[in-house]
Amino acid sequence: MDLDEYISKLKNESATPGGGSAAAITSMFSTSLNSMASLLSIGKKKLEMHRKNFENISGDSGEIIEKLRKLSNDDEDSFQGIMDALHIDKSDPKRRNALDTAIKKSISVSWKIAGISMENLNNALFLCVHGNKNLITDSISAAYMSYTAIHTSVNNIKINLKLQKDEDYRYEEMVKLNLFMETVEDSMNSIREIERGL
Repeated sequence: MDLDEYISKLKNESATPGGGSAAAITSMFSTSLNSMASLLSIGKKKLEMHRKNFENISGDSGEIIEKLRKLSNDDEDSFQGIMDALHIDKSDPKRRNALDTAIKKSISVSWKIAGISMENLNNALFLCVHGNKNLITDSISAAYMSYTAIHTSVNNIKINLKLQKDEDYRYEEMVKLNLFMETVEDSMNSIREIERGL
């Protein structure tokens, strides 16, 4: 699906694609900006010590984009799975298991998007500090895109956890989320500090 087709689907009255799918697409833009900033940092004599990092960031970008493209579709599928489970008759004993399974699948997809987006955020921070300074605003933009994708994914996890009856599972996921977001905010605070210095 090309971008125009995706936007057309996103803006219509259907619930899919939605925020989770859009988060994956947003993270694809972050990946692409990081790749560009890396490629334009390679060959600069003053930055030669970081050449391998630049090559890794740009070299991995294609694979990361494909993962995010798949996750964008997976998010749509997992949301539909929850909707299907919710439409099972409440008297059906299979409903609860179907709903819990669908919720956990959706949460797993959101975690994957958040994890890749965190890698993008850290790559953007690395490029802000060590990359081509002429591209610093692109790297800051990549960081904010990653940050948005992370928050969207985390919010989707939180809302889905409210449908989950397993209290131990909910507690464990919230602990993971809180620790994860502490790391995210540390990286993003470093980005904001760089931004204030522009």
